[in-house]
Amino acid sequence: MSKKEIFKYLIESNSSISVYQVVFAMLAALVLGLFMYFMYRKTYSGVAYSKSFNQTLVLLAVIVTMVMTIIGGSLALSLGMVGSLSVIRFRTAIKEPKDMAFLFWAIAIGLSCGAEMYVVAVVGSAVIAILLLFFRKDAYDGNTYLIAVRGNALDSGAIEKLIGENTRSWKLRMRSSTGEYDEITYEAGLKKSNASELARALREIDGTDAVNVVTYTGEVIG
Repeated sequence: MSKKEIFKYLIESNSSISVYQVVFAMLAALVLGLFMYFMYRKTYSGVAYSKSFNQTLVLLAVIVTMVMTIIGGSLALSLGMVGSLSVIRFRTAIKEPKDMAFLFWAIAIGLSCGAEMYVVAVVGSAVIAILLLFFRKDAYDGNTYLIAVRGNALDSGAIEKLIGENTRSWKLRMRSSTGEYDEITYEAGLKKSNASELARALREIDGTDAVNVVTYTGEVIG
């Protein structure tokens, strides 16, 4: 192959794509992106839900599809795109580890739709959604709380007895004492949704001034 032929191979696209294919790929990415948007909102378990980040995931899926469509089979375009994207710096901190997985999911949707591998995109998205729903139903995550008891001369024996009667299991996480007050923190898996009742019962123990029952999402029960 001559140098002229090699140059022509690099600058020309090796595949042609119709308007119908472009529209179908973009619509597929949009539909799957909206599905991902719904799953992110439904399974989110962090402290502060970000609608803007969720919308960005949908846009990312569509944008990656557009990029893949532009590249097509052209080696020159793919190399140029890599060089262009290398100047982008993503400096926003990812607060939830699971958000990183959603970012890769959005990119995978875009790559699959842009390459017209719709079966991979649909089946992969379905499997991910099933896994997210399965992890969301985890009983340990849903019923595990941090119980912080604060007061003067706390009766730890009475507190632990009450916690033991109302939980599946519990563990002492922290005990601190100052000249003014004592504070004890337990991790406990409740038998049922009785966090408020347990907080009220703990406050009735002599020496207890305040009780906070906190979920792993940051919600204060009592």
